[in-house]
Amino acid sequence: MDETFPESAEKKILNSLHARLSKIRHTRVGDVMKRDVITLDAGDLLATAARTLIENNIHGVIVMKDGKPWSVLSAFDLLHKSYIESFSDKMDYLRSTLESLIEKPLMHSLKPTDSLDSAARLFTTYGQRTIPVVEGDKLMGVITITDLIRTYGKLVGESGI
Repeated sequence: MDETFPESAEKKILNSLHARLSKIRHTRVGDVMKRDVITLDAGDLLATAARTLIENNIHGVIVMKDGKPWSVLSAFDLLHKSYIESFSDKMDYLRSTLESLIEKPLMHSLKPTDSLDSAARLFTTYGQRTIPVVEGDKLMGVITITDLIRTYGKLVGESGI
């Protein structure tokens, strides 16, 4: 043991680290998700989706179909669709519905009781920035990669030393 670092200080640091790691392990998606979720309907236009993302300064929106979560539309998806439209004589970006342009609905979701580690795995595995939090067929909230990073930062940054 380093004599310049008293045992009591080392013990205090280890105890603090243990407490912070315990908080992370016990924090659930439901503890950090946003409950006030902005959604669109599958019948809404892409132009509406673009305006919604811009006006609300968000990177993704949950698309609902028949009152249930159906897909997640990201700002990148909209950029991709507008790029494709620029080369097409048949596509009208402003008048196309979300349903007509979402070829494969992407619906990776979490439950409110899932761990933050589960959220981190979904974010990294699928490259999503927005994940719906669903219980049964009901949308309970949404968690974003920013929410996860902010939460980890707060929990790990609490030192009490």
